[in-house]
Amino acid sequence: MNSVPVGGGPRPQFEDVEDVVRYQLSRRSMVGGGAAAAMTAFLAACSGGGGSYSDKPANANNKPSAGKSIQIGKANIPVPRDQTVIVGQVEYTVFDSFNGMIPNGSPSGAGVELSTEPLFFLSFATGKLTPWLATEYKYNDAFTELTLKFDPKAHWNDGQPLGANDFKFTVMLLKDRPDLFGGGGDLKEFVKSIAVPDPQTAVVTFLKPAPRFHYNFIAAISGAPNNIMPEHIWKSQDPTKYKDNPPVRSGPYKLKTAIRNQKMFVWEKDPNYWNKDKLDVKPQYVVFQSTSKQLDQASLAFERAEFDVGSVDEPHAKLLRNNGYPNLVTTQFHDPNPRVLWLNCDPGRGVMAESKMRWAINYCIDREKIGNSIWPVKVPPAQYPWADYPTNDKWKNDDLANKYKFEFSPDKATQMLDEIAPKNANGKRAYKGKEINLEIITVSPVDGPEYAIANLLKTQLEKVGVPATLRSLAGSVHDDKFQRGQYDIDSNWAGFAIDPEQLYTDWTSDKYQPIGKNSAGKNKMRFRNPDFDKIIDQLGQLNPDSAEAKPLLDKALEIYFQQLPLLASIQTGYPSYFNTAFWKDWPTDDDLYEVPLNWWPHFIFVLGKISATGQKGPA
Repeated sequence: MNSVPVGGGPRPQFEDVEDVVRYQLSRRSMVGGGAAAAMTAFLAACSGGGGSYSDKPANANNKPSAGKSIQIGKANIPVPRDQTVIVGQVEYTVFDSFNGMIPNGSPSGAGVELSTEPLFFLSFATGKLTPWLATEYKYNDAFTELTLKFDPKAHWNDGQPLGANDFKFTVMLLKDRPDLFGGGGDLKEFVKSIAVPDPQTAVVTFLKPAPRFHYNFIAAISGAPNNIMPEHIWKSQDPTKYKDNPPVRSGPYKLKTAIRNQKMFVWEKDPNYWNKDKLDVKPQYVVFQSTSKQLDQASLAFERAEFDVGSVDEPHAKLLRNNGYPNLVTTQFHDPNPRVLWLNCDPGRGVMAESKMRWAINYCIDREKIGNSIWPVKVPPAQYPWADYPTNDKWKNDDLANKYKFEFSPDKATQMLDEIAPKNANGKRAYKGKEINLEIITVSPVDGPEYAIANLLKTQLEKVGVPATLRSLAGSVHDDKFQRGQYDIDSNWAGFAIDPEQLYTDWTSDKYQPIGKNSAGKNKMRFRNPDFDKIIDQLGQLNPDSAEAKPLLDKALEIYFQQLPLLASIQTGYPSYFNTAFWKDWPTDDDLYEVPLNWWPHFIFVLGKISATGQKGPA
C-alpha cells in the first residue's frame, strides 16, 4: 500500500494559503450599478489608494483608545447576548430546507457550515491537513484502491453512529445521480464498488486510477465537495424533495430555530458533540442574520456591537478607525477565487460560441481599473484562473501567458469583432445575419463589486459596438439561469481544487448539458473541446506533481488561453471584521491561527479559540 500522509511535515504559517479549491464563495460586498462612480471615488478616498487593512487610523492624532466608551445596542435576538456570537451575513431566501444537493435547497452562509463536518479539514491559514471524521486514507501503489478509516467516536447529532456505512451510502447514491449537486463527475467516473469490512473502514475500488479521489472529502473552502449524509435518515427519502429540516449533521452546533421574518438562523451548542475533547466551542449560541441593505445602518449596528462579525464594509470600517473606535479588529485574507467572467460557449448563444468573440470580450476588460478602483481594497489583475499564491507558481507557464497576453485594448477588440460580427447596413454588429446583444447576469447586488465589474465591461463593449443588458438577479433566480446556461456572460467567481486538474475536470465535454437543462454545477459555460478532454483524462490518472503531469498541464493551459471559457479579472482580497465588545481573541494578521471567514466550515475552530469578555447586553 502507498500511504499518503494526512498531515505531512510541519509547515510554517503564512498569509497566502497553500492550496486553492474550486467551490464558490458567497459574499456580499460593495460598489456598482448607478452609484458606481460615486462609490468608487469614496472608496478610493477611504483607502488612500493603498488597499491597507491596517486598524491604525489615518490621522495619527485620532488613535483608538482602550478607555473610550461605546454605546452598546440591544441586539434583536431570542437568546442571551453575552452567550452569543452574532454574524452579519447575506440576504437569505431559504429558511425551511437544508438539502444542499438541489438548487436553492439550503441557505448559503447561514450557519449550516457549523454543523457540517468533512472527513478532513485543510486550513489555508496554516497549510495543515487535519483528520476529522476520518483518521487516515491510504491508496494502493496503482491508485486503484483507497482505504478510509473513520473515527469510532463519531456520531450524528441525533445520537446515531457515523461511519463507513454512511460514506458508502452517500457515494453510491450520488454517483448514480448526476442531477444532484455532487453527483456524477468524479464519483461516477471512478467508483466501481465500496466494501465495508467493519463499521470504521471503507475500501473504495476504482474503475481507473484515481489519485485525487480523496479531494472530494476535504473541506478547504465552503465545505467539502461531497459531505457525508446519514444513511438512517436519507435511505427512505427522495433526495430531490426532502428538506432535511432540521438538519441532521455531526458538528458542534445544532439548529435551534430559523426565524423567517427576522432573516435569522439560531444555532445552539450541542452538549453531546462527539469531538469535544478536540474542539470545545465557546459561544453557547451563534446567530447568523441578514444585515440591513443600507450600509450606513449596517455599520451602525456593528459600531453598537449588535453584531460581532461582519455587518460593516471597508469604507465604514475606515471611518471607525479614524474616529478611534476601540473594538474593531480587521483581519486580511486572500480569497482562493479570482473574480471571473463565465462565458457561455454554447452554439445556441450565437456569437458567444466564437473564441474570437471571447477574446474580444477579454480585450474590453480594464483589469487595472477594476483592481484599483472597484474592489473594496486594492488588488492585482489576474490572468491565470487561480489565486496568486506562491505555492501555485508551479502550475504557471509564463511563456504561454506572454504568448496569450491579457491586456485592455479596445482597438484589438474592434479588430476581432470586425472579423466575426461586422456592422450591417444599420450600423449594428451582426453575426450570421442576426444583430448581437449580449445578456450579462450576476448574483451580486447593484452595489456589489461583481456588478460593478460587469457594468464596466458593459460600457466598454458598447464602445466597440456590442450592446449588452446587465441584470442583478436574486440568488435563486440567478442560480437557475446560471445552471441552465441562460446567459452570455456571468460576473462571478471561480477557483480550482488542490491542483488545476480539479478545475479543468468540470469543463470536459461529458459534463455538457444543453441549454435549458440544469448543469448541476458542472461545465456551466457549456465548453466542449475533444483535445482538452483527452488531456484531462490523462491528467486524472497521474499524480499532479509527477514529471509526466507538467507537460499535460501546460497543454491544457494553452487550450484554456486559446478558447477562454472563462476570464479571470482580478485577484481577490477579503478583510474580515470582528468586534471585541463581547468576544476577544479573534484571528488577526499577527496571529492568523485559522481562516477568518465566517461562511467557511473552518469557522468552528475560531469559535473554539475566542473567549468572552464578560460584557453584558443592555436590558
